[in-house]
Amino acid sequence: MDAGGSLRSRRSLCWIGFIGGLALGSCGDSPVSPVGSAAALGRIVFVSSNTFTGSFGGVVAADQVCTTLAAGVGMSGVYRAWLSDDTGLSPGTTFSRGDAPFVMTSGVGVADHWTDLTDGSIRNPIVVDERGRQPDTVPVVWTGTAASGQALAGGASCGGWSDASTGITGQVGEFDEVGPAWSSSRKVDCDQLGRLYCFEQ
Repeated sequence: MDAGGSLRSRRSLCWIGFIGGLALGSCGDSPVSPVGSAAALGRIVFVSSNTFTGSFGGVVAADQVCTTLAAGVGMSGVYRAWLSDDTGLSPGTTFSRGDAPFVMTSGVGVADHWTDLTDGSIRNPIVVDERGRQPDTVPVVWTGTAASGQALAGGASCGGWSDASTGITGQVGEFDEVGPAWSSSRKVDCDQLGRLYCFEQ
């Protein structure tokens, strides 16, 4: 699937309840949308509504993007991007651990806890953005990261997420996947557009 392509399927989300100004809950049975059970509280996860080339300033800059996007819709706290670089920064080294579940802004579960998140698969694809909407274009997400949360080596980070030249590559995941490809699908040229996964800490 190319970065600008349409998703294989779309659906409307049904909302119940609210947290931080965002509706919680879900319904429907699309294979590329949340199909989890009742809304649950936990650490919020979303895919960014914004898209970027592979040159967005590095991991710290991406973390700030995530926090800013969350704050823009009334979600407080610190958010980090699911992103690695060649200096050793990765979710495996910078993310908060713990037993709290990871849930989308829709309230649908992604993983029960850190160990579940990093075991190679997730429960539901991360297809809801910070506004509670499902993007219908650009399903690729810049990560540079294996599903285990560890950094990938060898041309995986667009030169530290600072080079959008054709021929320079970065590793992406695809937000409609639940297997390892949610985080590590393929490498693409860094002049293409991609999103970010954002995780509450």
